[in-house]
Amino acid sequence: MNVEIDHARERALGLSMASHINKSGVLSCYIEPVANGLHQVFFLRVAGRDWVGRKVLQRADNGRWHSSSALKPSMLLGPHVESQWGNEGLAMYFQTVSPAEKIAALDAARGTPGSEIQFPFALIDRVDQEAVCPPGFWQCSEALATGLNADEAHLREYCAALLRTLVTPGRLIYDPACSTGEFIAHLASSLPDCRFLASDRSASMIEHARRQHAALPVDFRCLDAADATDAGIHCDVLILRFLNAEVLTRRQAQCVFESLVHCVRPGGTILIFGHTPVLIAVSWLAATLNLHLQSCVAGRSGQAELFQFYRLTVPTT
Repeated sequence: MNVEIDHARERALGLSMASHINKSGVLSCYIEPVANGLHQVFFLRVAGRDWVGRKVLQRADNGRWHSSSALKPSMLLGPHVESQWGNEGLAMYFQTVSPAEKIAALDAARGTPGSEIQFPFALIDRVDQEAVCPPGFWQCSEALATGLNADEAHLREYCAALLRTLVTPGRLIYDPACSTGEFIAHLASSLPDCRFLASDRSASMIEHARRQHAALPVDFRCLDAADATDAGIHCDVLILRFLNAEVLTRRQAQCVFESLVHCVRPGGTILIFGHTPVLIAVSWLAATLNLHLQSCVAGRSGQAELFQFYRLTVPTT
């Protein structure tokens, strides 16, 4: 779903990352060139230490280049020392580490409370505003559906496995921006004893979802996520995978989140993730709205990967 991204430049940069890094003993420096690539820079906090990294395009099994939310060890540069902005771009200074230490850092992040991935820089459009996909982008087509579904396969797999350990029969799981319906359909297949509600403001997406997943017990509705509270929806698990870059602005994402929280019953769970970086300051909003932040990152068992995956719970009182 990328907007205003030079894919040829991104592929070339990914293949030549090593040539952009200057080393001096135990310290190294990577300069992100002056261009629209700052949104790919991320920071990983693990065990009180900040690492800096740069996401690059990955080649899928079908040969398609794509930007996955699953970060790989090779994308980590190293423990962050300092960063400076200048005419050449953003210079990031970091400690040199081995590939094994990068793998260990991702593993440690999954098991250490307080670990978090942050993407501080927004993708900017031609008029220096946060880039957001135009409304027409969400007009469903087979090509769009195929791409969206493929890019979230790892998130579907992890989310279903997690919810099997959290929910009990009869609980209502709600996806307020269900897109193609593939995600909620996967959960319905994995958790047959639960109930499922999905909505989207795109009528073409809802039509596609109803057609593709007619055999599954999912209630698909055409509804803007911002109107879910007024519609009287109450759920036990809220799936938020659209408060993300290229979908909304940061301000819009925060406003929608603050509204949707009221849909969750006391003791319920909120999961926040997505194909592109999460926009809202989850830790701050959790403290502001009296939510319990359980974890911020995740990765599939047996995979050297890490992705944003926030799990919050609503107090029972």
